[in-house]
Amino acid sequence: MELRMSFRQSQSQRQELKQRLSLSLKQRITQHFGNFITTPRGVCPKCEHKLSEKQIKKGFSNDPQEFRTTCPKCGHRFLAHLIITHKNGRNQTENVVYMCTVQTLEQLQQIKEKRSRIGIAYLSKQNRQLFYNIIRHWGSYPLGLQALKNYREHP
Repeated sequence: MELRMSFRQSQSQRQELKQRLSLSLKQRITQHFGNFITTPRGVCPKCEHKLSEKQIKKGFSNDPQEFRTTCPKCGHRFLAHLIITHKNGRNQTENVVYMCTVQTLEQLQQIKEKRSRIGIAYLSKQNRQLFYNIIRHWGSYPLGLQALKNYREHP
């Protein structure tokens, strides 16, 4: 019976530690990136067709070196963007290139191979575009890293 009680105590300690680590990650993300929302934007410069996010994604070639999407109306290739709106009272915005999932994973993999780890602070200083694409595709930084792990196992 004592062994069982000890096991439960150990389990609750692990849960508390996990919750603390999660909170710490959220705090680090907010510290480096603030509160923001991402909005995809794709307007064909040739025919001025406004693409939906679904059309933007469908127009990607999944080539890690080709960042352009294809207009479904005229076939023109162009860069789509993510509009990042920072909710800091002034609603500052920035534009970054919207990448497909394969491009995002390939860039993550290159950084992982070069540095062995991909940190929030590093991305905030060196590759904000990559971080915003991770959030857009997987909803969170940890889920993006999990997608990388799965991608490396089953490319």
